[in-house]
Amino acid sequence: MKWRQKLRWPGLALWQLKCELVYAAAYVWRRLLFRTTFIAITGSVGKTTAKDCLAAILSARFSILSTRGSENDTIGLPRSILRVRPWHRFAVLEVAANGRGLMQRSAPLVNPHIALVLTVARTHMRQHKTLESVAAEKFELLKALRPDGIAVLNSDSPLVAAMAARSTRKVVWFGSSAASHLKADELSSIWPERFTFRLQAGGQSWKVRTQLVGTQWITSVLGALTVAQVCGVAPAEALPAIETVQPYIARMQPATVLDGITILRDEYNGSIDTLMPALRVLSDARSSRKILVISDVGDTSEHTKARMRLIADEAARVADLTVFISSSPHHALRAARHAGIAPDAVKSFLTLEQTVEYLKAELRAGDLLLLRGGARDHLSRIYFALLGQIKCWIPTCDLMRPCDQCPKLGARPGSSPRAR
Repeated sequence: MKWRQKLRWPGLALWQLKCELVYAAAYVWRRLLFRTTFIAITGSVGKTTAKDCLAAILSARFSILSTRGSENDTIGLPRSILRVRPWHRFAVLEVAANGRGLMQRSAPLVNPHIALVLTVARTHMRQHKTLESVAAEKFELLKALRPDGIAVLNSDSPLVAAMAARSTRKVVWFGSSAASHLKADELSSIWPERFTFRLQAGGQSWKVRTQLVGTQWITSVLGALTVAQVCGVAPAEALPAIETVQPYIARMQPATVLDGITILRDEYNGSIDTLMPALRVLSDARSSRKILVISDVGDTSEHTKARMRLIADEAARVADLTVFISSSPHHALRAARHAGIAPDAVKSFLTLEQTVEYLKAELRAGDLLLLRGGARDHLSRIYFALLGQIKCWIPTCDLMRPCDQCPKLGARPGSSPRAR
């Protein structure tokens, strides 16, 4: 054990040195980019979708740079800044607050002209004990705004709305309150239909159609539209771009495998605060059979038994078949019995390989499967294994990125899940 630690520490030191050098270079480079308007987006959930929506809108008229994927952390944010060029009219950047003190470091680096704050939720509870602590971390972004900067805030989130009283910058609201510059109502997302809503602004209204799945994306879309308006793009001009934005990888991303089987991939963020919206989509969906495949929920202090009982109680309402992937399968099955789920409507497996073998035999045309888990569970391998063959079945993986982007996956096309 000691020799392993000795080998790991020099690598860690080199990584920290690299981060510091990239940060320093990005800090200097940012100060030279005086012609580019920097837009920073933060929030416990929905940052990447908001960024993609805003980037699509602004890129239709301007030269812009936006964060690649979800590269919003200690090394990803400085790298994004280093990609900005003087001819870029806008830089649209995600800024993470998933580590204590990270925003205090990242916010001054960006020094944004516009800051969009979406939500404060329990997705950072491993680093913060309270939601108020999460909100305080995100408020650092508003403190880093330029003197003439603008804060775009979600009026429907109490902890986000409370930031306005502490900020000395101009505030532009979005949400359902009377003070909101952009409002939304008539939200609808009943699978296989995608998310639609009515947008209201300045006494006018528009029907908004998206490619997203679930009404929970309203905060991201409405926030992006509000920032676009601040940047001079009217809602009517922005809507065609919104219609083109696709769901991000493994975040309520629909994927159809052969024989008419559809998987809603939601296996990247396993937070308890994203569970209910995903289950609501499954509940409302029009499908011959609804299947929930789930490992666990995160960002909760509940013990394993309580978490399994929570999942089982909700699954009993929305799913025709529930498949647990758990290191404690007896807890899952006991919770299912307690929730009143029939024995033939629940399965529990220790490994992903066992789960895939069962699904290959069980899935049939017309099924809608919701795939839920956390980033560390890497349930994406279930999807790829149903499509063909993969090489990676390691039980634990510390890489915090979708399997889609991992060379170790080794996915090869092959036989599809059997339909009957």
